[in-house]
Amino acid sequence: MKKIFFSLILIISQFIFAQSGYRFSINEVLIKFPKEVELRDLNKVSGQYFFVSKDKSNIQVSVRNASKMEFYNSVFTKTELLDAFYKWDFDYWKTNSVGAEVKEISKNLEKDQIIWEVTLKEGKTIFLFGILEDKLISISINNADLSDEEKINFVTKVYKQISKYKK
Repeated sequence: MKKIFFSLILIISQFIFAQSGYRFSINEVLIKFPKEVELRDLNKVSGQYFFVSKDKSNIQVSVRNASKMEFYNSVFTKTELLDAFYKWDFDYWKTNSVGAEVKEISKNLEKDQIIWEVTLKEGKTIFLFGILEDKLISISINNADLSDEEKINFVTKVYKQISKYKK
Protein backbone atom coordinates (compact mmCIF):
# COMPACT_ATOMS: atom_id res chain seq x y z
CA MET A 1 0.00 0.00 0.00
CA LYS A 2 2.84 2.39 0.85
CA LYS A 3 4.44 1.75 -2.56
CA ILE A 4 1.19 2.62 -4.32
CA PHE A 5 0.79 5.78 -2.25
CA PHE A 6 4.35 6.97 -2.97
CA SER A 7 4.01 6.10 -6.65
CA LEU A 8 0.80 8.11 -6.82
CA ILE A 9 2.47 11.08 -5.09
CA LEU A 10 5.38 10.91 -7.55
CA ILE A 11 3.04 10.85 -10.56
CA ILE A 12 0.96 13.74 -9.23
CA SER A 13 4.04 15.84 -8.48
CA GLN A 14 5.33 15.24 -12.02
CA PHE A 15 1.95 16.29 -13.40
CA ILE A 16 1.95 19.48 -11.34
CA PHE A 17 5.40 20.53 -12.56
CA ALA A 18 4.81 19.45 -16.15
CA GLN A 19 2.23 22.14 -16.78
CA SER A 20 2.74 23.95 -20.04
CA GLY A 21 1.02 26.85 -21.69
CA TYR A 22 1.13 30.56 -22.36
CA ARG A 23 -0.51 31.90 -19.18
CA PHE A 24 0.21 31.37 -15.52
CA SER A 25 -1.15 33.04 -12.39
CA ILE A 26 1.56 33.82 -9.85
CA ASN A 27 0.68 35.54 -6.57
CA GLU A 28 -2.50 37.12 -8.01
CA VAL A 29 -0.70 38.38 -11.14
CA LEU A 30 -1.38 36.97 -14.62
CA ILE A 31 1.81 36.26 -16.56
CA LYS A 32 1.41 35.84 -20.34
CA PHE A 33 4.26 34.41 -22.37
CA PRO A 34 4.70 35.06 -26.11
CA LYS A 35 5.57 31.40 -26.63
CA GLU A 36 4.61 28.17 -24.93
CA VAL A 37 6.59 27.35 -21.80
CA GLU A 38 6.67 24.47 -19.38
CA LEU A 39 6.72 24.96 -15.62
CA ARG A 40 9.68 22.97 -14.35
CA ASP A 41 10.12 23.98 -10.74
CA LEU A 42 9.22 26.51 -8.10
CA ASN A 43 10.88 27.82 -4.99
CA LYS A 44 8.10 28.57 -2.51
CA VAL A 45 10.43 30.49 -0.18
CA SER A 46 11.51 33.03 -2.81
CA GLY A 47 8.38 32.80 -4.94
CA GLN A 48 10.43 31.96 -8.03
CA TYR A 49 8.85 29.95 -10.83
CA PHE A 50 11.17 28.28 -13.33
CA PHE A 51 10.04 27.66 -16.90
CA VAL A 52 11.64 26.21 -20.04
CA SER A 53 10.56 26.99 -23.60
CA LYS A 54 10.86 24.73 -26.64
CA ASP A 55 13.94 26.67 -27.79
CA LYS A 56 15.58 25.74 -24.45
CA SER A 57 15.30 29.20 -22.89
CA ASN A 58 15.42 29.09 -19.10
CA ILE A 59 12.91 31.61 -17.81
CA GLN A 60 12.39 32.66 -14.20
CA VAL A 61 9.47 34.72 -12.93
CA SER A 62 8.77 35.86 -9.41
CA VAL A 63 5.98 38.03 -8.07
CA ARG A 64 6.57 39.05 -4.48
CA ASN A 65 4.58 41.07 -1.99
CA ALA A 66 6.63 44.21 -1.44
CA SER A 67 5.76 44.42 2.26
CA LYS A 68 7.44 41.05 2.90
CA MET A 69 10.83 42.09 1.55
CA GLU A 70 13.65 42.86 3.98
CA PHE A 71 14.28 46.30 2.44
CA TYR A 72 10.61 47.34 2.54
CA ASN A 73 9.81 50.74 3.99
CA SER A 74 6.19 51.93 4.14
CA VAL A 75 7.23 55.49 3.25
CA PHE A 76 8.78 54.42 -0.09
CA THR A 77 7.10 55.58 -3.26
CA LYS A 78 6.53 52.97 -5.94
CA THR A 79 9.67 54.15 -7.73
CA GLU A 80 11.77 54.01 -4.55
CA LEU A 81 10.49 50.51 -3.84
CA LEU A 82 11.41 49.29 -7.32
CA ASP A 83 14.85 50.87 -7.05
CA ALA A 84 15.40 49.28 -3.61
CA PHE A 85 14.41 45.87 -5.03
CA TYR A 86 16.86 46.28 -7.89
CA LYS A 87 19.72 47.43 -5.63
CA TRP A 88 19.03 44.57 -3.22
CA ASP A 89 19.39 41.87 -5.90
CA PHE A 90 22.09 43.68 -7.90
CA ASP A 91 24.24 44.02 -4.77
CA TYR A 92 23.69 40.34 -3.92
CA TRP A 93 25.06 39.25 -7.29
CA LYS A 94 27.85 41.81 -7.21
CA THR A 95 29.17 40.78 -3.78
CA ASN A 96 28.62 37.02 -3.73
CA SER A 97 31.45 34.58 -4.26
CA VAL A 98 30.34 33.01 -7.56
CA GLY A 99 32.28 35.51 -9.65
CA ALA A 100 29.28 37.15 -11.26
CA GLU A 101 29.66 40.22 -13.41
CA VAL A 102 26.63 42.52 -13.15
CA LYS A 103 25.68 45.46 -15.32
CA GLU A 104 22.71 47.78 -15.61
CA ILE A 105 21.34 47.92 -19.15
CA SER A 106 18.53 50.44 -18.79
CA LYS A 107 16.47 52.07 -16.09
CA ASN A 108 13.08 53.50 -17.07
CA LEU A 109 11.36 54.43 -13.83
CA GLU A 110 8.49 56.12 -15.73
CA LYS A 111 7.59 52.67 -17.08
CA ASP A 112 8.40 51.03 -13.73
CA GLN A 113 11.13 48.83 -15.18
CA ILE A 114 14.84 48.19 -14.82
CA ILE A 115 16.75 45.88 -17.17
CA TRP A 116 20.09 44.46 -16.14
CA GLU A 117 22.31 41.44 -16.67
CA VAL A 118 24.27 38.89 -14.69
CA THR A 119 27.12 37.09 -16.44
CA LEU A 120 28.59 33.91 -15.03
CA LYS A 121 30.96 31.48 -16.69
CA GLU A 122 27.85 29.43 -17.60
CA GLY A 123 26.35 32.33 -19.55
CA LYS A 124 24.47 35.59 -19.39
CA THR A 125 21.03 36.13 -17.87
CA ILE A 126 18.96 39.21 -18.67
CA PHE A 127 16.65 40.47 -15.90
CA LEU A 128 13.73 42.86 -15.95
CA PHE A 129 12.53 44.14 -12.59
CA GLY A 130 9.19 45.90 -12.38
CA ILE A 131 6.36 46.72 -10.04
CA LEU A 132 2.58 46.36 -10.29
CA GLU A 133 0.74 47.96 -7.38
CA ASP A 134 2.21 46.20 -4.31
CA LYS A 135 3.89 43.37 -6.25
CA LEU A 136 7.59 43.32 -7.10
CA ILE A 137 8.17 41.44 -10.34
CA SER A 138 11.32 39.76 -11.62
CA ILE A 139 11.52 38.21 -15.08
CA SER A 140 14.73 36.68 -16.41
CA ILE A 141 15.86 34.64 -19.39
CA ASN A 142 18.98 32.66 -20.11
CA ASN A 143 19.71 31.10 -23.51
CA ALA A 144 23.15 31.13 -25.14
CA ASP A 145 21.53 30.85 -28.59
CA LEU A 146 19.66 34.17 -28.23
CA SER A 147 21.18 37.61 -28.65
CA ASP A 148 20.98 40.14 -25.84
CA GLU A 149 18.46 42.07 -27.92
CA GLU A 150 16.23 39.00 -28.27
CA LYS A 151 16.41 38.37 -24.52
CA ILE A 152 15.59 42.01 -23.74
CA ASN A 153 12.67 41.94 -26.18
CA PHE A 154 11.36 38.77 -24.54
CA VAL A 155 11.40 40.02 -20.94
CA THR A 156 9.98 43.38 -22.04
CA LYS A 157 7.14 41.71 -23.93
CA VAL A 158 6.27 39.52 -20.96
CA TYR A 159 6.33 42.51 -18.59
CA LYS A 160 4.10 44.64 -20.84
CA GLN A 161 1.41 41.93 -20.79
CA ILE A 162 1.34 41.46 -17.01
CA SER A 163 -1.94 42.23 -15.30
CA LYS A 164 -3.73 41.59 -12.02
CA TYR A 165 -5.42 38.20 -12.08
CA LYS A 166 -9.19 38.43 -11.98
CA LYS A 167 -10.76 35.37 -10.36
